[in-house]
Amino acid sequence: MEAYRYSARFYDGILFPFIRPIRNKVIELVKRYRYRSILDVCCGTGDQLKLLKQHGFEGVGIDISDAMLSVAGKGAHKADCIHQDAAQMHYKDASFDLVMTAFALHEKEHDTARRIVEEMVRVTAEGGDMLIVDYELSEKTSPLSNMFIYFIEWVAGGEHYRNFRSYIKKGGLPALLSGIALTEIERHYFARHGIVLLLLRRNKI
Repeated sequence: MEAYRYSARFYDGILFPFIRPIRNKVIELVKRYRYRSILDVCCGTGDQLKLLKQHGFEGVGIDISDAMLSVAGKGAHKADCIHQDAAQMHYKDASFDLVMTAFALHEKEHDTARRIVEEMVRVTAEGGDMLIVDYELSEKTSPLSNMFIYFIEWVAGGEHYRNFRSYIKKGGLPALLSGIALTEIERHYFARHGIVLLLLRRNKI
């Protein structure tokens, strides 16, 4: 059974208060750097792409959840999202100025998440940027945020929760990005240091 078969319709409404500051920061960065071509990897309901469209920016998204893609295709500002495996994208090398993903890597097995990151790098133009949002739990994370994040992931349950715990145990984003030629441009924290937004630039060869 698809993981988001029943929750896709309510996903944005439930998480809106927590995710909106992050969505707004993405809009701010896109406006600042004026990306011409944007890919949202594991785009889910397409909420970020819909917001970008409202601000005059076009982008495309990919996801493997038909339930999420169904939501993405609805509303006043429909997101241009298609069914595609993020670990094996069909796009040509260096196709996009900005490739982004949010809250997708922690729920995948480590090897799969690493392949997704490598594919994101492949389809990012040389000198282009990658934007990644996900959990970063450390001694700086407030106990309340830490507890809430674990609770949310526990509620998700099953394989999702197991992969989240493995993601944290293996070292989170630093482990997934290890050895990849990227330069950090900006870093922003949310949820009292429980969530990080990284803007990374693909090094020119």
